[in-house]
Amino acid sequence: MADGILGLGSSGSLDLNSELLTKLKTAESTSVLDPITAEQEDTQSEIDAVDAVQTMVTELLDLVKDFDLFTSGTNIFDEISASTSGSSASFDATDTSNLEPGTITVNVTQLAQKDVYQSNTISDKTSTMDSGTISISIGDNTYDFSTDGKTYEALVSEMNNYSNLDAALEQVGDSSYRIVIKSSESGLSNTLTITQTDVDLGLEDENNHVLTAQNMNASIDGIDYDLSSNKVTMQNGLIIKAVSEGTSSITMERDDSSVIDAINSVADKYNDLVDLVNSYILGDEENPALISDSSTLKTMMNDIKNVFFGSYGLENEENMFKYGMSFDSSGYMQIDDSELSTALTDNYDDLKELFIGYAQKEGIGTRLKTYLDALDSLNGGLLSTYANKLDTRLSALTTDYDEASAKLDDKYDQMASQFASYTVLITQMENSFASLKSIIDGSSDS
Repeated sequence: MADGILGLGSSGSLDLNSELLTKLKTAESTSVLDPITAEQEDTQSEIDAVDAVQTMVTELLDLVKDFDLFTSGTNIFDEISASTSGSSASFDATDTSNLEPGTITVNVTQLAQKDVYQSNTISDKTSTMDSGTISISIGDNTYDFSTDGKTYEALVSEMNNYSNLDAALEQVGDSSYRIVIKSSESGLSNTLTITQTDVDLGLEDENNHVLTAQNMNASIDGIDYDLSSNKVTMQNGLIIKAVSEGTSSITMERDDSSVIDAINSVADKYNDLVDLVNSYILGDEENPALISDSSTLKTMMNDIKNVFFGSYGLENEENMFKYGMSFDSSGYMQIDDSELSTALTDNYDDLKELFIGYAQKEGIGTRLKTYLDALDSLNGGLLSTYANKLDTRLSALTTDYDEASAKLDDKYDQMASQFASYTVLITQMENSFASLKSIIDGSSDS
């Protein structure tokens, strides 16, 4: 049989049509979809770059929080290093901002303790008692407990209904128990007085008054203390807890090394941010710039630098350049540790004023913390606004790609259907032509 009219007929034409459609669709996809894909990839790379900048800004923010006036904890200038001697007292502080360098000596001569009574031994803790009354006085309160028909366990449970009493039925032998009654708190103000009427549990026996309430007696830097508690919280925030009789001391010093380390950490992280931002907005021959709108990052870096360059102190008399800090020609921060160390020794309060500041005139750290925190704010933050713009662009590109791809699919589905119809018609024509050709060839042979 012949190859068909113009080579379009026969079963081979189906493969030819499919191949032709694929080539046409591929060519059109390249011109329509590939530019969208390229823009999607560029936008995603830009989103990743902004995310990397935001991550480093957050890292810088975490370091700057050490210099924030309004920190919920202790700023770096208020940190104190301490060494202790002796074991009669322990030392702690939840807030070191009011602590001053120096030594505090504590001499404990007596520990505060609770009032503690025990009953005679009891062989059966579930047995019931005869009618009687136990009265317990503590401070201005007196509590009367009837023993009539109660078990020892029930009596103890009733005593524990009062917060200033601590009662228990303790097993003190293999088959013996004692009722133990304590004041909940220590000190003379929590002394117990126990009387028994028509019942004798031994609570009034002198030998069963096993611990006598007393106050703590101690001197702290020569000042005598007579307190019901073993813990003293001083006005400067230092917490002293007496643990045994004897003498202990704590020596406190400003932790200047932490301040220097913290300032260097901020400088190093700022310089890292300078490198990162420059790589994204400048690029080079091998790595083109990833950021299409460099003005946002340039504004951010200028704002940060302006914070460092500012004047501080109530009279605007302080700036970072007075204390060994500067910027080189490439915009990197430099720290002279020697000058900074001298400033901490000679001008500690001035340096604290520069970095921490006051409510009416914030310092470098306080201002910078506020600015960096606002960059990612949902309410118009510089970086968050830029990131949202990129997310919107990527979402729009995804929609454009999906719509364009769907249009191409529809177009070539229709073309495939048309080609299939044409193939049927052409095949019918070729079959008719083949029959006619056979008749003609037969006539010629005869």
